[in-house]
Amino acid sequence: MGKLFLGIDVGTQGTRIACIDSEGKIVETAEEFFVEEQQELPDGWHQQNPQQWWQSAVLCLRKILKKINVSNISAISASSTSGTICLLDKNYLPVMPAILYSDRRSEKQASVLNEKLSHLTEKMGYKFNASYGLTKILWIKENMPDVFSKIKRIVHATDYLIGKLSGNFCVSDYTNVLKTGYDLINGQWPEEIENLLGIPIKILPEVVAPGAVIGVISVKCSEETGIPWGIPVVAGMTDGCASQVSTGTVAPNDWNSTLGTTLVIKGVTKEILKDPLGRIYNHKHPDGYWLPGGASNTGGECIAIKFNRDEWESLDRSALKIAPGGLVCYPLLGKGERFPFVNPEATGFEPPHCDKNTLYTSCLEGVGYIERLAYETLENLGAKINEKIRIAGGGTKSIAWNKIRASILGKILIQPQHTGAAIGAAILSSSRTYFHNLVSACENMVRITSAYEPEKRWIDRYNEIYQNFIKELKIRNYI
Repeated sequence: MGKLFLGIDVGTQGTRIACIDSEGKIVETAEEFFVEEQQELPDGWHQQNPQQWWQSAVLCLRKILKKINVSNISAISASSTSGTICLLDKNYLPVMPAILYSDRRSEKQASVLNEKLSHLTEKMGYKFNASYGLTKILWIKENMPDVFSKIKRIVHATDYLIGKLSGNFCVSDYTNVLKTGYDLINGQWPEEIENLLGIPIKILPEVVAPGAVIGVISVKCSEETGIPWGIPVVAGMTDGCASQVSTGTVAPNDWNSTLGTTLVIKGVTKEILKDPLGRIYNHKHPDGYWLPGGASNTGGECIAIKFNRDEWESLDRSALKIAPGGLVCYPLLGKGERFPFVNPEATGFEPPHCDKNTLYTSCLEGVGYIERLAYETLENLGAKINEKIRIAGGGTKSIAWNKIRASILGKILIQPQHTGAAIGAAILSSSRTYFHNLVSACENMVRITSAYEPEKRWIDRYNEIYQNFIKELKIRNYI
């Protein structure tokens, strides 16, 4: 067996670690779910103990190391949720629980930042909201001054894991610092963060490209996990960007649609893609490109909620007979949309008085129409879209859905064999330690297993129905 690469991903429910070889084959994986801690928190608050993340990572690493030749491990990296903030003291111990990306307590601070840092948001093409790290830091400063006075280092969830591996808690990467206000264009922390907000720049991390070697496995980590001392530790990424890497969407004009509970679209452009309406934001690629993306509130949730899982297979067979269905559907279950249009009052609609098979087909098609509008929106902003789009997520298990989406988009959908943030982190760890860069790493490690071409007999009809869908959105003042 040749070189091995490890990727750690910590989510809100647990930790997953993947071990892959230089050809992208999965050698071992391990997963640990968190034991839920009883917390009585105000509405909208979401916190976790960072030490719990590390404890679960240690358990996963020990499981994997029992099954592999540890002398073949070449590098390791990590990913975690974007916008999650950890506040550390002088000994790099948490001064309070980590504030998760989903925490809403700092909505007021988001408005303040959009006013005081307007030059940054205009330059970068985004707007601060409560999911951003900098809004959370400002909230702590204003509402918990005793805690803020103890902070000697602010890191993101990914950085905390990298620190536990290497002992270096002072470094972050391009993708994690975006939501903490880092100026990715000029490559610096804006002076206003300290001068106007009173947050010392010295407690914020040094910023490097994802994939850069920032240290080696420390003696302490080696004793805890069994990973040999001295193995390179590589700067990580947010989980969304790591998942994008796992699909091989890393070269200019490559795009990926991940269809899970929601529909997430991410790609690669040579220039930053700015949107005055704030529907997308741009991470920075390790090789200097840009990683624009956006997420709809629609997606697979409609199928999971409206239809019994035991029926999906038979419903898929019916969908292939019904398609193109001819009816318009926007299967949004909640209220509000963020991409491809922003409308906090938007609600879904579906064809009335139809049978289950027709409704199911209409839901599949409705997500396809939103996906097409998303790509058209990106093109209108200046993006170039290749003829092949990579797909990932639970929704891709439905062959019927893949065929319908390909026909609505008029694109070939290609499906990688292995995807997910842990896989992406493992690929990232190889990108500068074994391969020349991230593109070459993905060329060697990402395998395409399926391709779905548009059904020629469906294309014209779907073009007609799509125009009806757009008319309905305009009637409702959604676009």
